[in-house]
This record gives sequence, C-alpha cells and structure tokens, in this order.
Amino acid sequence: MRKTLIILFGAPGSGKGSLGDKIKEQLVNHKGMRAAEISYISTGDLLREEIAAQSELGMEISQIVNSGKLVSDEIVATLVEKALSHSDEFVGSLCEKDPNRRIILLDGYPRTETQRLALANMLQDKEMFVVAVKRNTPFDVIKKRVSERRVCKNCKTTHLASDGKCPKCGGELIIRKDDAVIEQRLTEYETNTAPVWNKLALMCNAMQAFDGMEDADAVAKWIVKKYF
Repeated sequence: MRKTLIILFGAPGSGKGSLGDKIKEQLVNHKGMRAAEISYISTGDLLREEIAAQSELGMEISQIVNSGKLVSDEIVATLVEKALSHSDEFVGSLCEKDPNRRIILLDGYPRTETQRLALANMLQDKEMFVVAVKRNTPFDVIKKRVSERRVCKNCKTTHLASDGKCPKCGGELIIRKDDAVIEQRLTEYETNTAPVWNKLALMCNAMQAFDGMEDADAVAKWIVKKYF
C-alpha cells in the first residue's frame, strides 16, 4: 500500500461525493483498511463547517456561496491545507507500523488554476501517489438531481427529497443554499474549473475520466482494482 491522494473532479452535482463514498467502502471491504485510515476532505464540507461555526470567516463565506460565486482561492487553500495537515497527523498516528498505509480523498479541489498550483505546492514534500478521477455528467442530469436532493439540517447528510424527514436521524430535510443557485455554479464550473482538468496532468501520476451516468459502485471497484 502506498500513500495516495485521490482527487475527485467534476461539476457540482456530478456525483463526486457518491463516488468518493463508494471508493472508501471498497478500500474497507476489499482491501482490509480501517475507515479511520482513510481521510475524506470535501471543500464543501469545510466551507459549511466554517459557516455553521458562525465565525467572521464563516459569515463571509456564507454571503459568497449564497450569491452562487466561488469562495476566494486564498480562503479555500487555507482550509484545505489545514485539513491536509490534520489528516496527516491523525492518520499518521494510526499507521506508525506502515506509514505508507494512508489514503486521502479530496472532493471539490482544485477548482481554479490558482488552486491547482497551491495544491501542487502543498504536496511537494509529501511523496504521495496522486490520482485524479473525473465524472463527466450532463448538466441536464445534474439540474434534475439537484432539484431532488435535500440536506439534513441536523446530521448534514444528503438525501433525495422524501417526506421531509432525514431517514438517518429524523431531522428536517432542507434545500442546500448552494443548490438554489445551481445555474450560476455550473457556469462558474464551465468557465473556471473545467479547464483545470488538463492541467492536473502536470502534477498527477494517473488520471481517469468516467461517464457520470456509470454506476458509482462499478466505477469505484475499477479504481480500487487499478490503483490499489
């Protein structure tokens, strides 16, 4: 097993998160890893956690997200670098006997060329095998998915709209604020993020794009078999 970073790339609503969850399941169920040995870093979660903390930075982020714009590269880079550092310390302490037994799934970063350069700098001395996987999902499919999904106000998990109650904890299901401006987010993706994919080749050991309509389980199995 080698230290590996998997970059989950794609438009908002393309299924990056679902794929990341399935990859983690495959690593645990078929490669014998402990869940705690796999770090899942989502920039969306990092931003929402900061907003929920109601910090000054969180309030600034909230205004930006609600307008459908992207949070500045500097803010996101700070949050990601902090998360990577914490992950390195925590997972490293679990893997003292095998320091290479470490997997990080990075969801939603980088989204701009500036962010890609920042990430390359963060990874410069980490000696990690870097894989980028992309989900190519049609925008009309994304818009339909987003219109049907809700997030639990209590446990923050995402579900398809049902009777308004979270099937996991019974909490209230609400529309994510960033989902309400999906048209703007897709425009931002097409303009600023999509071109980053080809540039990732400059810093990745391997890259693979998948049809966003493919079953996430099947894609995850392929990825784990190929790279682990």
